[in-house]
Amino acid sequence: MSALAWFIPEYLLLAGAFLALFAELIVRREGAGAAAGALFATLAALSAVAIGVRPVAFGGMLELDQVSVTVRVALAVLSAVYLLWLAGRGMGPERSREATALVLLATLGGMLMVASRDLMVLFISIELATMPAYVLMGYRRDDEHTLEGALKYFLLSMTTSLVMLYGFSFLFGIAGSTSFGVIAATPSAGLLGAFSAVFVFVGLFAKMSAAPFHYWAPDAYAGASPASVAFVSTVPKLAGAAVMVRLAVLLAPGVPALPTVFAVASLLSMLLGNLAAFPQSDVRRLMAYSGVAHTGYMLLALSAGSAAGNAAAIYYTIAYAVPSMAIMLLAAEEGTAVDDFAGLAARRPAAAGVAVVLLLSLVGVPPMVGMFGKLVLFTAALDAGRLALVLVAVVMSVVSAGYYFRILRAAFFAEGRTERVARALPASVAIMALTAVTLSLGVFTGPLLRWLTAAF
Repeated sequence: MSALAWFIPEYLLLAGAFLALFAELIVRREGAGAAAGALFATLAALSAVAIGVRPVAFGGMLELDQVSVTVRVALAVLSAVYLLWLAGRGMGPERSREATALVLLATLGGMLMVASRDLMVLFISIELATMPAYVLMGYRRDDEHTLEGALKYFLLSMTTSLVMLYGFSFLFGIAGSTSFGVIAATPSAGLLGAFSAVFVFVGLFAKMSAAPFHYWAPDAYAGASPASVAFVSTVPKLAGAAVMVRLAVLLAPGVPALPTVFAVASLLSMLLGNLAAFPQSDVRRLMAYSGVAHTGYMLLALSAGSAAGNAAAIYYTIAYAVPSMAIMLLAAEEGTAVDDFAGLAARRPAAAGVAVVLLLSLVGVPPMVGMFGKLVLFTAALDAGRLALVLVAVVMSVVSAGYYFRILRAAFFAEGRTERVARALPASVAIMALTAVTLSLGVFTGPLLRWLTAAF
């Protein structure tokens, strides 16, 4: 098999993006573009599994190791499920075919991000993954709040991209190459190396909405449609987490203070994210601050500076992305305010049960996957001597139960509308699929962690 064939999943996503733009015109059926996109994303996931681990290709610029394969499959599966929901539900008054193309292109960029072994390829891939997200966040063009939030996201993301690129230029100056292999083999450059690492991770912290670079997320999420937030807050974030782990492994030997930087960012993110989420009445803002907190948990694992911590960071991000996407899709169906969930148990008992599973997983209650995710990252942090930080994380997890359970309280104990509304089958199947993964992924925790750890 040639190196070109190793990237069949990316070709499938690109073909799906172009087909989605014209599918509705060909078959004369609304939602055909999203359905075609879901099919191509599924084929991309299956082909990524079949291709498996492969050595470096294209002059060492790309490589498919255990982390790349896992995240590629996760990105494709999440995108397929999201597009399945979109095929049944749509994006409201706007057509879904353009959104489908944007989703597939963003996923394509994410796949290339996790396979990158060269700074130039990595930067181009990051921009490919984030530029469609700018458009998705401002998809409701007639809403000034949506456009304001999308503009904040765009301006901050572009600014921090330039900061990150500045850090990349330092790395190139130190090593004389953009190749990860050459950079890793280059002796430490002292203060200049430390500055380069700071610039690189400032850019990544902003894209991952880690404190103190999180301030764009609540406004951007609150202005966007819940359906857009469901994708932008999960799929690009998963790819970003994998890149952050990769660069941490690359730069930490030359910058011994890097784990401490991750620890400080983790502490700030957990505190600010959880405490700010508590008073929110809009589900989108609540999940935005929740995302800040969960980035803090991921950074806690990364601060361990070990192979186990790196694997735990990626596993936890997957464990967070699945229920988070499902909750936002439920919000897209029910309403963006916490009070919009009032009476959900009476009008949609199955959806209320799904919400219980998803929110308990985000808190970290067994046997959902969120509990296993927190368990492995707490273990990695304890092994590295981060006891105080783990205690803060445990306390903040308890705090998070307060604001997540407000949604459940509205769903089960508040009076609301009781009329039953017919739901499209593809949308219901998508949410049930995410719920099934939330319940079952924990069974594969041990094998998956061993598989991911082998990459480090």
